[in-house]
Amino acid sequence: LLVGTDSRTDAHGNPLSEEEIAALRAGNEVVSNTDTLVLVRIPNDGSSATAISITRDAYVAVPGLGKSKINGAYGITKENERQKLLDRGTSEEEAERLSTEKGRQTLIRTVADLTGVTIDHYAEIGLLGFVLLTDAVDGVEVCLNEPVYEPLSGADFSAGTQTLHGSDEIGRAHV
Repeated sequence: LLVGTDSRTDAHGNPLSEEEIAALRAGNEVVSNTDTLVLVRIPNDGSSATAISITRDAYVAVPGLGKSKINGAYGITKENERQKLLDRGTSEEEAERLSTEKGRQTLIRTVADLTGVTIDHYAEIGLLGFVLLTDAVDGVEVCLNEPVYEPLSGADFSAGTQTLHGSDEIGRAHV
């Protein structure tokens, strides 16, 4: 399961600096949603892999939450668990670590229940990781059939092919 989150932390769970958050132009939202979910199957026989994207707005059964949009399974579970742990006197650092794991487990179980597929591996990338990855490959080419304008995120793209680069584009590309 490949997951893209709107997390405001680095790969080690440390909060991003104010400068990094400002460069991302993505706000200071506390809850981490999973805005990208891709289920990949790589056959043992070496044949071609297949991947399906699960829409972030799919309304599904989420263990412990009931019916919810799938992109909230991770973040809502994580925040609920974090608050419980803090109320019990757990340190902020430990609460963050444990609640993140609980959010991931709930998301994995939700996707497995939805698809009937056993999830063997999990990979996650946050906003900063996406920027760094995009820069590492010298941008990502996209092709839009129609122009996109979304003022809340700053997304403003003309129709056609263009290459997006890191933090110069991440705030505009979050649609």
